[in-house]
Amino acid sequence: MYDNRIEIISPGHLPNNLTVAKIKAGNSNIRNPILASFIAKGLLPYKGLGSGIKRALSGWPEIDFIDDRAGSLFIVTVHRPPVLSS
Repeated sequence: MYDNRIEIISPGHLPNNLTVAKIKAGNSNIRNPILASFIAKGLLPYKGLGSGIKRALSGWPEIDFIDDRAGSLFIVTVHRPPVLSS
């Protein structure tokens, strides 16, 4: 966490043929079908596969996604407005 952003770094890049453009459009890839089946049965609040990033961007468009395949990282940066000092 920084004053102007929050960075989330996940080991590994996007799976298979997913790209940043595709996840922004709502495409997804189920990596754990057993876990996904439990979520779909109502165990957690569920709004539809692939809808989370689209909903996050509609609520806060200042989010960057980097799929670093060479470094095997997926990085999300959520930019925040400047902190105003009093």
